[in-house]
Amino acid sequence: MISKKAPKALLVSALALLFTPALSAKGFSYSYADVGYQRVNGDHYDVDEAVVNASFGVHDLVALQGGYVRGWTDGYPKTEDPSGNPDLNQFQVGLRPHYSFTNSLDAYGDVIYVNSKFNGDRSHTDIGWVYAAGIRYQAFKRVEFRLAGEYQSGDVDEAFLVIGPVIKLTKDLDLSLRTAHSSDSSDYFAGLRLNF
Repeated sequence: MISKKAPKALLVSALALLFTPALSAKGFSYSYADVGYQRVNGDHYDVDEAVVNASFGVHDLVALQGGYVRGWTDGYPKTEDPSGNPDLNQFQVGLRPHYSFTNSLDAYGDVIYVNSKFNGDRSHTDIGWVYAAGIRYQAFKRVEFRLAGEYQSGDVDEAFLVIGPVIKLTKDLDLSLRTAHSSDSSDYFAGLRLNF
């Protein structure tokens, strides 16, 4: 037997979902592009990377994510590639749902498809996903902090703790810094963020 309160609860839930964008705070911009350098220090090999990542705020609660990484490996296992230093070409595409609790605090999640192709004496492709959940916090007028937990599947298959500030330089340009650490790997990113 269905409770008489069930239709009311369903109506309230539907209205809450419908008006959630109107009820959320203004929050952060999710339309930007990061361009920079990333160093990956892994247990088995290291990578120097040129990185371009973009985010497009297509809705009040969702952003499209995309990126390209061009990497140069060092110390790559010769059992997997006799050259010992294959190049990396990586493409990423995904979604970032987000919600603004206040003008200075956002929560977000990532679901990103990752295609990594290593080109050396032997070429191979690794397919994986990145799943993340984190917060963005505006600590000062010109400084934002990010804190997230991230799981990468595919060739990496590890959980990471991700932290880093974004420092506003001008209205449209920021300094973006990020570090990610797991039990086997550490990533360090420094670059510029163009807000649009």
